[in-house]
Amino acid sequence: MPPERSSDTQSSERESDVVITECAICGTTDSLSTYSIAQSSRDSTTIGLCPTHYQVAAILSGARFQESDVATDYDLQETRKITVRVPRALIESADAAAERQGQTRSEFVRDGLQMAIELQEMESAFDDIVTQAVHAEDGTGPAADVEFLKERIRTLESLLEDSIDKL
Repeated sequence: MPPERSSDTQSSERESDVVITECAICGTTDSLSTYSIAQSSRDSTTIGLCPTHYQVAAILSGARFQESDVATDYDLQETRKITVRVPRALIESADAAAERQGQTRSEFVRDGLQMAIELQEMESAFDDIVTQAVHAEDGTGPAADVEFLKERIRTLESLLEDSIDKL
C-alpha cells in the first residue's frame, strides 16, 4: 500500500497550498480559523472552521479554546479573595480531588470555574450547530431523503424480482 501513502502525502502537500475560503462544516466565509487534523504521526490536513466549529473542534480534541480578544489564562491575572458557602462534604471532596491532582484547593476551584465557563461556551456552540443542522436548506432536507428512499426501494424491488425469477 505504499502508493496510497505517497498519494496521501502529495494531496496533503497540495492542500497546504490551498487558500481556505469557507468553513469545512457549514460553508460560512466569515472569521475563519485554520484547524489541523492529524491523520497519522506524519500526515495532517488543514481545514478552515468558523468560530463556532473551531471552538467545538478545539474542545473535543482536548485543547482549551483560546479566543484572541479574551484572556483565558487566569493564572496570569490578578486574583481576589471570595467567600462561597458550600456543604462540608463538597469541600472535603474538592480537597481530596485537588490533592490527587497535586493542587491546592484554590487552584482546583479556579480550574473548575474556568472549565465551567468553557463548558458554557461549548454548550452554546453545540446549540448553534444543532440549530444550523435543523434549519439547513441545502438540498439535503426531507425531499432529498424521500428521493433517495424511492430509488432504494426501486433497487430492492428489482433485486426481489430477479430473485423470484431465479427461483
